Amino acid sequence: MSNIIPVNFGPVANVFANQKVEDELSAGISASYGVLSYRGKVWRTKYRGEERDLMREDGDGPRASIEVVILKASVAKSKIFYKDGYKEGSSESPDCFSTNGVTPDPLVKVKQANSCDACPMNAWGSHITPAGKPSKKCSDSKRIAVVPLSDMGNEAFGGPMLLRIPAGSLQEAASFSQKMAQLGYPLHSIGVRIGFDVKEAFPKLVFSAIRPLSEAEAGLAVSMRDDPRTMRVLSEMQEAHSDAPPAPQVQSVFEQPAPVTAPPPVKAAEEAAPAQKRDYKKKAPAPAPAAPEENASTDSSFDDELDAQLNALLP
Repeated sequence: MSNIIPVNFGPVANVFANQKVEDELSAGISASYGVLSYRGKVWRTKYRGEERDLMREDGDGPRASIEVVILKASVAKSKIFYKDGYKEGSSESPDCFSTNGVTPDPLVKVKQANSCDACPMNAWGSHITPAGKPSKKCSDSKRIAVVPLSDMGNEAFGGPMLLRIPAGSLQEAASFSQKMAQLGYPLHSIGVRIGFDVKEAFPKLVFSAIRPLSEAEAGLAVSMRDDPRTMRVLSEMQEAHSDAPPAPQVQSVFEQPAPVTAPPPVKAAEEAAPAQKRDYKKKAPAPAPAAPEENASTDSSFDDELDAQLNALLP
């Protein structure tokens, strides 16, 4: 973008001097946003067409987890359907999908029904896993907008980034959110570590709290929740394909350790309160059992298939 105006270009003509400057060319054109995903159990970023695996700083393989602030989550679950099933390595877009989980998006190839509730592909038992368990041909996921805990502005990657929680991890995410809420911590008020369940062969996500945000970080998190970029990450089904040049080579902020912020001093009033109100690490009372996720199959091969389907939408 340098040198787009010649040296000694001169002042604007007087007739334009007091007129409002409108950016008509950029109207309707939005910048791309970054995507966090994984293949197998390897975290990766994608921004402006450039994909990078997230590696450990000591060079000993890929990172086992990422440290983020979860700004906001979509209210509805997204849905995705491939008529002939997803084929590994394929870049084909799905035959049908829904961002709001209620109706198919306008860009779908072949709409399977007018509503997701009435769609036979969304019916339980429409698919049988290789292990013989019933599931659905149309798989679910949940979109969340995240930023790195170590650099919440994240300008190098366009600000808020998309991360999809696959069907097999939805209950884990819901349980974590409920526990933190019981302790008085909104989800966007803490740093969160997202890793993989070592007991599972397939990449099932696990969530753990790192620390509360500082006052400055908290103010930024609150403002970013309603940022248009955050809302766009949650609302778009097919990620933006930008004609902008590839992002410059920079070290991913996810490859940098998050700074440790000392917790604020406890006030006298807080000391009188029950300890679990301020100690986010103290184990919370077990929440009431959540209703089983209809399509959260524990069959590892089916979850691998879901993850592959979801990653196929990445730009």
